[in-house]
Amino acid sequence: MIFEHSSKNKKILFIVFPIILVLGVFIIFYSPLIFQEGNPWPQIKGIARLNFSNKDVVKLDIGENKYITKSNDPEIIKSFMKDKGYDFTEQMGSGYLFKSDAGASAVATHRYYSRYYSLWSITENLSAAETNNNLWTTITNDDGITFQYPKELLAKYVSIAEWPPVIKIETDTYFCKTTPQEVSSMSEITSQRIVDNRTYCVNIKHEGAAGSVYSSYAYTTVKNGKLVKVNFSLRYTNCGNYDEEQNKACASEREAFDIDSTVDRIVQTIKLDLSQNESLSDQIKKCIIMSDMASKEKCDLLLKQITDYGSCVAAGFSIMKSNPPQCATPDGRTFIQVN
Repeated sequence: MIFEHSSKNKKILFIVFPIILVLGVFIIFYSPLIFQEGNPWPQIKGIARLNFSNKDVVKLDIGENKYITKSNDPEIIKSFMKDKGYDFTEQMGSGYLFKSDAGASAVATHRYYSRYYSLWSITENLSAAETNNNLWTTITNDDGITFQYPKELLAKYVSIAEWPPVIKIETDTYFCKTTPQEVSSMSEITSQRIVDNRTYCVNIKHEGAAGSVYSSYAYTTVKNGKLVKVNFSLRYTNCGNYDEEQNKACASEREAFDIDSTVDRIVQTIKLDLSQNESLSDQIKKCIIMSDMASKEKCDLLLKQITDYGSCVAAGFSIMKSNPPQCATPDGRTFIQVN
């Protein structure tokens, strides 16, 4: 009897020991991830509910409005907020802004919980006026350009260095010389980005100082046939300066942070005096329909200014959705973008 009991105990140990060993190794290697929010139990229960139910969003058992989703796809949280009566309006930093038909606003702030899950902190029932007044303000710069900009970014570990943005409007031709991947560096890189079907040439210069990285941004795009340039600087705190918990929060916020949509919103609020600064495309559209000789001669002179893809885009003509992109003029010419 004693021998049989001892044999059963050995079998149990042989089964349990490998399980404990695997769990121990897993905790050692993945403890920074598991404990990034402190007590991991709410996240573990949330992950279990996500995987064993048909829900895309699960509220965590914490005394705050915190939720977990399976991926970093923002469409999931947009759909979730839509069901709660909120429509998505814009992204700013790592925050997503929403507005209801009743005028209330909500903010959903995102951070990663591994590559496979995302955590969301949602604040609801803010008045629209309060949200707008707190986040955005209107300014007219020394060049007489009026635009809106956010007074602060929805981020804890990314701060404003040179702000509000410096905005210039020029008549030059749009041109973007991107940095080849093989010669790109961490100190400076130029790339072309598409934000809500609008093209931006983005130059970023990085400079380290006192435990932080200062990044200078220069965005260039075309608005109403004119070149718009937006310049500003942000300060990125070195996540390694913090303890383990804050380090993980910092890295998570950095990964989710997006400045492109904020710049695009700023550009769309720019007010241009089109009566005094009429675009080349508008001038051509007016004269090309006229039959008199003076209008024809004027159109010929204006069309001679368009010689390539960049000058066609800068003139304000539409870009065809093709690969590579093409720009067409009213006189039947088509220009293809050349990298």
